[in-house]
Amino acid sequence: MRVLHLTTEFPWPATSGGSVRTVKQLELVASLPEVDAIATISVAEKEIEESWRSAFAAAIPKLRVLPPVFHPVHLFDFKKYVPRVVALRAILGVPYLAGKWDSRPYRRLVRRELSASPVDVVYIDHLGIARYLADVKAERPHARVVLDQHNVESDFFGQFAERSRGAKKIVAKAEHRASVKFEKRALQTVDAVVAISDEDAKHFDELAGIHAHVVPVVMTFRRRERPPPAKPHFCYVGNLRWRPNAEGLDWFCKDVWPRIRARMPDATCEIAGVGLEKGHVPDAWKVQGVDTVGFLEDLEPLYARSTAMIAPIVGGSGVRIKLLEGFRAGMPIVTTPDGAFGLPLADGSEIMIAKDPDAFAERAVRVAKEPDLRERLREGGYRYLESHHSLAVAQDAMRRVLGITKA
Repeated sequence: MRVLHLTTEFPWPATSGGSVRTVKQLELVASLPEVDAIATISVAEKEIEESWRSAFAAAIPKLRVLPPVFHPVHLFDFKKYVPRVVALRAILGVPYLAGKWDSRPYRRLVRRELSASPVDVVYIDHLGIARYLADVKAERPHARVVLDQHNVESDFFGQFAERSRGAKKIVAKAEHRASVKFEKRALQTVDAVVAISDEDAKHFDELAGIHAHVVPVVMTFRRRERPPPAKPHFCYVGNLRWRPNAEGLDWFCKDVWPRIRARMPDATCEIAGVGLEKGHVPDAWKVQGVDTVGFLEDLEPLYARSTAMIAPIVGGSGVRIKLLEGFRAGMPIVTTPDGAFGLPLADGSEIMIAKDPDAFAERAVRVAKEPDLRERLREGGYRYLESHHSLAVAQDAMRRVLGITKA
């Protein structure tokens, strides 16, 4: 079996939840003995070093990495591309989530690869890349087409509409309707849909009347002990530009952190992740005891000096890869209901979950002060990964997605 993988942003090195999932799914597909070769096409808004392409290809067996096509990932950082997206929306009704990925060079490369090389499966990674479904069908009408949904993308516009007022609300509602229509059509056009959680799969069934395959992200791990640091220290890891993360951190720093410091005056916290412009830290995060360190190549030293991990997420959908990474690292975690959404987790068993500032602070303080609780959460996280995110479970699910029948 030969697979052509079409994705958005060049995912190597994997530094955010989306790119981690993309790389993990490629590793999973490559692990199947029935798959002979994979080629991947992506975009990048800055030059990708040849060493990165080589490292990406070397990390995943059977993978051929085509040179990424230049195209904005953050559209409004490249304003000359905005009129094209607006025109696609006004003239053709293409919603923003698809129009922002519309690229003539990308389309030419996809068509060239489809016509030049034998392809059995086209794996579309992210809903926006479904913009190229017509090109795939034109070049390879008999190929199996898979759509991997990292989350319910149309939901973002619905959530934005609920928060907006006036003209912005009217525009957001219109965009939500267009996004839902596009998502429904894409779900019904492809041969198989991958969902990241049971909740997302249920949503796709209700929206489009299709059965989505839940393929878990594989998380291998080794159990480890984590001696507590000398003083309570928390860490946060995530994409600092993604709205549910940024708004969650605003809420944490403004409403939760003062409550934690009132109970533990020596507590400190580090915020790490990609997405911030160099030297720019949101004012809301500039509070005593909180240090925004930005991107860290190696997260292990951060985990080693931390008592627990916080994940205050507001809105969004899908599964928070950062939680799974935290479980794998043996970190006790405190999150919000939105952070735990889509995962069968129980407050106090594998993780601590709280919605309001007082409850979130209370749980964070308990985790910092109670060694037995930290150990129970750590072991609960490991058990969860064993039962839900093993290689064997994921391989069986991916075989169904790709249409592979076990002999």
